[in-house]
Amino acid sequence: MPAGGSTSAELTVTNPCDTPLREVTAAFGLPEGWTATPGTLDLGDLAAGRTATVRTELTRGEGTPNGPRPAVAEVRATSTGGARVSGSASAEIDGTPPPPHGEVSVSTLDFLTADNGWGPVERDRSNGEDAPGDGKTLTIDGTTYERGLGTHADSTVEVFLGGNCSTFTATTGLDDEVGADGSVVFEVYADGERVYRGETAHGSDAAVPVEARIEGARKLRLRVTDGGDGNAHDHADWAAATVRCGTGGTG
Repeated sequence: MPAGGSTSAELTVTNPCDTPLREVTAAFGLPEGWTATPGTLDLGDLAAGRTATVRTELTRGEGTPNGPRPAVAEVRATSTGGARVSGSASAEIDGTPPPPHGEVSVSTLDFLTADNGWGPVERDRSNGEDAPGDGKTLTIDGTTYERGLGTHADSTVEVFLGGNCSTFTATTGLDDEVGADGSVVFEVYADGERVYRGETAHGSDAAVPVEARIEGARKLRLRVTDGGDGNAHDHADWAAATVRCGTGGTG
């Protein structure tokens, strides 16, 4: 759900006891910047073994971070003997940016996930060392690239597409900053389904062009694993990583 958007959420409550529960209420604990309307729901009395379903409207505030966040529903009631009882359930709500439109560099998109084997994932520069922004110009086999992602195995980067894109392209390889060292495997996933897996790339290899069909996928995941010999020197570049998208999306 993009910032400022709303969606309906459903909560089902079951009374597992052999006696009724009275004054059953449900309240929501949401991430900062999210609200539920109504925030507290009155389910009334719930007979033994019975189930009730209630709905609320969740709204994501502007400026809230992207990606999945925990949400909790807490239910309180009074037993037949007058004791207060409670229970809770948790789920994830996924805040997402708007879907991209046209031809877009992946490095310009908000990350839903960015896990990296050494330091942070870098935008438009190589992985470098372990500090943010310490990479250099993306360079594979002597060719430089203005746009792309600098990663280090094992690495996972996930971005939101909203079902609006058809093709992912990139030029992949080990960055020249590690010389002939390193070995990695590049993988592309569309909504969890692997749509591309390259051969093991070594630091001395030429760049490899990648094209993967991602038609209708809501999420694109770019994954780099080590080449089976550990992740030393595995500075892997997704150079010129680009998604080609339509003018609309499923949101």
